[in-house]
Amino acid sequence: MTYKSNILSAMTSKKKLFLSLLAFCFCASLHAQVEVAHLFTKGESATGYGAFIHAGFPVGKADEASGEVGLYYFYPSSSHIAFVPLLAGYRYTIDRSGAGWYLEPFAGYSFSSTDIVKVDGAGNPEFNSDGTAKDIDLSGAAAGLGIGYIIPSAKWPLNFGLRYEHMFVSGTPSIDMLSFRVSWSLLTAKRLQK
Repeated sequence: MTYKSNILSAMTSKKKLFLSLLAFCFCASLHAQVEVAHLFTKGESATGYGAFIHAGFPVGKADEASGEVGLYYFYPSSSHIAFVPLLAGYRYTIDRSGAGWYLEPFAGYSFSSTDIVKVDGAGNPEFNSDGTAKDIDLSGAAAGLGIGYIIPSAKWPLNFGLRYEHMFVSGTPSIDMLSFRVSWSLLTAKRLQK
């Protein structure tokens, strides 16, 4: 290994450590708002992890309008991908109690950062004006559907959910994400305490 590759390897390790610690602190302070996610795109597939803040606003007794911001991190092969989605949705509880089984369609925008080098039609890397390689931009509109179950308990209102999200990225293959999440449902706890 050359001196330059040793430095780049150390920087990559520090990035991984920093993002892991950031995600851990984020999760610990938010009552275990964690997610395991799998990313699918043409020629790439990776499992990663995420953390999120989900805010619910009551709509009647049983449903809620929701807003969410998250952080997802994937590391397929030697590359790294991070997403920060900003989403709005509507959680519809099937038995109309505000807990139990629910469906939640959502949409928004997902910002991204990656170190995957952008290539032209001939497969050659593209460069910025300063001579550095351009990275692929995976930011774009996002939409999907979640299904899950909230334990109907004022003391332990845990939410277990499965979500499918599709990101509409221009100029690159579309990105799909399937995730499993466990979270603390504060709005359900407040409803059940009444």
